[in-house]
Amino acid sequence: MYFVGIDIGKRNHEACIIDVNGKVQQKTLRFSNNQAGGQKLIQWMRAVDPNLTSIQVAMEATGHYWLALHSFLRKHGLRPHVINPIQSDAFRNMYIRQTKNDAKDAFIIAEVLRFGRHTTTELASEEIVALRQLSRFRFSLVDTISDLKRKVISILDTLFPEYERVFSDLFGKTSSELLVEYTTPEEILAVDTEELAAFIAQHSRNRLGLDKAVELKSAAESSFGIDMALDAYRLQLRLLLQQIRFTEEQLESLNAEIIKAIGISR
Repeated sequence: MYFVGIDIGKRNHEACIIDVNGKVQQKTLRFSNNQAGGQKLIQWMRAVDPNLTSIQVAMEATGHYWLALHSFLRKHGLRPHVINPIQSDAFRNMYIRQTKNDAKDAFIIAEVLRFGRHTTTELASEEIVALRQLSRFRFSLVDTISDLKRKVISILDTLFPEYERVFSDLFGKTSSELLVEYTTPEEILAVDTEELAAFIAQHSRNRLGLDKAVELKSAAESSFGIDMALDAYRLQLRLLLQQIRFTEEQLESLNAEIIKAIGISR
């Protein structure tokens, strides 16, 4: 039986192979984190065992960089052990303290595997991995939308602080469409009341109309917002609202994929 320890890096990995007695069998291999590097590793291991049947492989769960190599080795019939770095740290303390190097770390990982004093992190099924990835991305999109909305509120507090009293849901469809089209109090005052009412009615499916337009104009007329650099604030607000709309559409598509993934994983 042979034991291969692999020290994982971002662009390059380091591998060491030992036998059941802990004797190093070949010169430590440094290989790149790509297809060519993976093939180089396979050929290096086959120099010891052409069929790879007597070889066990272990690596540490370092960030996400181990995933591609793990997948590659599985395609070649190997079942790599994924070790928590805390477990290999215990072995490091058994050795004479030296300057850290990848070759030494690869040897220690092989030793951990040889002694069997570890628990292996099992990689979930493809469906669960997909669901986990989509869920994490969903959290990221939700955070992005929240951050964008905070920025919109900050600009409105400066540009048109009375607006939130007119629309309780600042980011509802009617309010969002209105802010994109008529961003500042000056623009609202410049548009005819009937035209503004028609715009509001169109985007609220006739739930709102003239009364809301009159209320909005009254708020704009008495607004205590700034009257300088309006073009800059207007552009920023409109772009932020467009970003929110786009990200919410992405979130809707992502939710559909998550629902599909949940159905597959059951």
